[in-house]
Amino acid sequence: MEHYEIQVGCHLEPRRAHALGCELLRLLPDGRSVLTFAAADQAALYGLLSRLRDAGLLLVATRRLEDPAAE
Repeated sequence: MEHYEIQVGCHLEPRRAHALGCELLRLLPDGRSVLTFAAADQAALYGLLSRLRDAGLLLVATRRLEDPAAE
């Protein structure tokens, strides 16, 4: 299972982040949110990105976490 950190351009409510499958949510002082997700493969990652798009969220950045425990 790969872990990804995805940054979106607005603050999300924890309930909405959880509904999107987010494992960890951080709200940044500048109004953005950082969400951590687990994806089994590339298809799951693309499905996740599609759900974010369908929710109308502005994608700011995406990165794969090397060791999620160290982040």
